[in-house]
Amino acid sequence: MKVGEVLAVSGSHVTIEVNKEISDLHIRFEGHTYTVGQPGSFLVIDSGHDKHLVLVTTIKKSDISLEMDTNNLFQDEIKHDKTLIAGILVGTIVGNDFEIGLTQFPVVGDNVILALDNHLKIALKPPKNRSLISIGNFSDSDIKVSFDFDNLLGKHTAILGSTGCGKSYTVAKLLQNIIKEYPSANIILFDLHGEYKNCFENSDNIDASKIELPAWLHTFEDLFSLCADLDNTFNIHNQRWAFREGIFRLKKKYCIDILNDETLSTNFDLDAPIPFSVEKFGNWLHNQNYATKDKFSEKITYIDENRTDQNIEESEFDWFSKKWTFQKKLTNKITGSSFSGVIDRLVLRYNSRLKDPRYSFIFSYKEPKKDDLETLIENISGLVSTSPKSVKIFDLSGLPSETIGSVVSVISKILFQIHFLSKRKKYIPTLVVYEEAHNYIPRSGKGAYGQARESVERIAKEGRKFGIGTIVVSQRPSELSETLLSQCNSFLCMRLNNSVDKNYISALLPDSMKELIDILPVLPRGNLIAVGQATKMPIRVKVDIISDDKVPDSGDQPFGEMWKVKISERKIPNIKTVCDNWIKLTKKNE
Repeated sequence: MKVGEVLAVSGSHVTIEVNKEISDLHIRFEGHTYTVGQPGSFLVIDSGHDKHLVLVTTIKKSDISLEMDTNNLFQDEIKHDKTLIAGILVGTIVGNDFEIGLTQFPVVGDNVILALDNHLKIALKPPKNRSLISIGNFSDSDIKVSFDFDNLLGKHTAILGSTGCGKSYTVAKLLQNIIKEYPSANIILFDLHGEYKNCFENSDNIDASKIELPAWLHTFEDLFSLCADLDNTFNIHNQRWAFREGIFRLKKKYCIDILNDETLSTNFDLDAPIPFSVEKFGNWLHNQNYATKDKFSEKITYIDENRTDQNIEESEFDWFSKKWTFQKKLTNKITGSSFSGVIDRLVLRYNSRLKDPRYSFIFSYKEPKKDDLETLIENISGLVSTSPKSVKIFDLSGLPSETIGSVVSVISKILFQIHFLSKRKKYIPTLVVYEEAHNYIPRSGKGAYGQARESVERIAKEGRKFGIGTIVVSQRPSELSETLLSQCNSFLCMRLNNSVDKNYISALLPDSMKELIDILPVLPRGNLIAVGQATKMPIRVKVDIISDDKVPDSGDQPFGEMWKVKISERKIPNIKTVCDNWIKLTKKNE
């Protein structure tokens, strides 16, 4: 069914003049009613053997123009009733195959026809010999849209949209279908609001507030920044030395006493994940700060009820087993040691971290054992041989906001190292899903959020080569790490109303796709526009329905229903329980 003719071609952009006979832009054809010019829909330019597929972006009426009357030699102002459609050339249908791009461009005057189901089925036909995944149909049809699975996950994907547009629903549907089609999947999901615990049958749900990510898993700089008095630039070098030396000695002791590896004890990186006791490290800092020594012999002077001689060479002194009491300073006899009183603030801050329940996941670790690292990595990565689960969900909802970045940072580093140090393409890859990522992977910021950003950005930049992919989910892409988004090669864009976010996404897309951004504010809930390497062409998708018992707990609250009852019958939370949970920094849904 002819719709119109090509009026202009400019690169990948084409302008179509709609036939005047189609006054209301609705066509009845073979028992169906088609609306011509819907943004996000398709038309076909019939150039004989080749048929060019056009994605509609804009439709408008032409402006008033002047026309010359050659008989009467005057100009009449004539209103041309032209309807113009602007679109993007996305590919060519040749016989029963679809090719991305064009070998020949259409020309002015070529006929434009409706894109019928048989055209779309050819265009959306899944590629051969590729792994595929589907989450829905092309809008207003029963034609299944399939994504290239390896490109979707391995080359990183962003799912973007305003709150309430169906992002969590889309993530749940995608992961549910992945588990169904690919039973050996290994998926790590960071769940900021505790929405996904009931979405998957084969999942391992972990309360991140109860997980242990000991201090020795963190880099020296990250741990030092958490504990040191960074504002005191006068003695920051003293704090750094005491901190570094204590960790170095404890890790060296582990290599000798636990691993029985003398070679490793003299040749290891300070950031290597070698376990040590945080309590003994605290003893070291305390003793360094309060130690005294004999002015003449340079021996450490301390008080020990079990010894008569309480002066001992510094090299022989036990700095780690306990917090010692030292002899008081005496003029010209007993003096302070090198760091006596110099690292007061460091000791205070470290002790406060030990007692702070917000940081218990770092400082609750006790005495090191030989297999601690292996056990911890198996628990975090999901890479276990006995009773494996396809999805491991880290529920971050019980964590204080200031510690979320640290948790995400350390787990992301662990996941990267596992794949980085394994033989390429031999072992199963891992997908990491960062829900509401803008909250802990921001564009800028220091401290724990800076740590998380660096860890995740490294996965985004290098993870593809080592078998670790990402899906980044956000309602505020303009607040998300620019590096992270720029590494995503596929975008599932849902409704976006904020102009700043729209412009940010527009800058990431190819020039030919920028006009699609104007469609985003009017997308209904559960609809998206897929762009990038996971799909052959930009396509509008309606996400399939999820069974009620597997829907993420992210729906809107029913104000009307719950406010209709008598005020004496309204349901209110147990305030005492809420207060107890707040004080204890726990979250229990009552």
